[in-house]
Amino acid sequence: MADPGAATADRRATGATEPADPDDQPIATVAGRAIRRIDLERRADELRRGPRGKHIPPDGGSSPEIRRWIVRELVTEAVLAHEAKTAGLLGPADHPDRVSADAMSALVDRVTADVFVDEAAMRSFYQRNPDRYRRREARRIRHIVLPNEASARAVAETLASADAMPEVPSVELHPGELVGPVEDAVFAAAPGDVVGPIATGHGWHVARIDAIVPAGIVAFAEVRAGIEAELLAVERVQAFERWLETRRAELAVLEPDFEHPGHPVHGATTHRH
Repeated sequence: MADPGAATADRRATGATEPADPDDQPIATVAGRAIRRIDLERRADELRRGPRGKHIPPDGGSSPEIRRWIVRELVTEAVLAHEAKTAGLLGPADHPDRVSADAMSALVDRVTADVFVDEAAMRSFYQRNPDRYRRREARRIRHIVLPNEASARAVAETLASADAMPEVPSVELHPGELVGPVEDAVFAAAPGDVVGPIATGHGWHVARIDAIVPAGIVAFAEVRAGIEAELLAVERVQAFERWLETRRAELAVLEPDFEHPGHPVHGATTHRH
């Protein structure tokens, strides 16, 4: 059997270096900062103990796909940290390698500040989704809940006058919002009728029906702000993802074994997320 001490002496005599610690080997760099194999193993351990642990095999990540997935996560975090730091968005309490929720929000706002939704896109969405803006028949009512039957009867008599109790606002009631006998009575009544008192677990209900709101399609002007907010949120997510993919490509260098599965080096031209 060879003497390990003699082998070490031979390497020193010839100027050969000791083998590097495998755990310390860089597997990727982001803007010059190394991500090492030990970082991969630590993240695999963290994931295995967390809610995503069912996706990590007991050995920590022997599957090439899982190792690439974890490395991509580490690279993405490093890219975000680099960009947040470069933009001056990291506070004194922020971890240098992980972006806090506040810094992340500020970074998203900065990257997507110029994203907008044009009027044509909003109108197109409105026209393609008529069912979302279909309005069922409703009732405009003045509705009061009182603690006892006597006070409810007094209010019901007052509400019978069209000009009574202007301090009680008129609201639009849609089917399903007052499930039970109160709603049934309201939708069975005609404009000008007073229903109640009706007792429920919340008290004694009295309502005056001011008008019937016919079924129809809500006008674009009424829902425009909501459509804009919904589409803008989607556009911002997509814009940020495109930006992040570009920054990953520019800042990150991965060892071949840890390239993303869809990278051309793997010949996986049919790879999909």
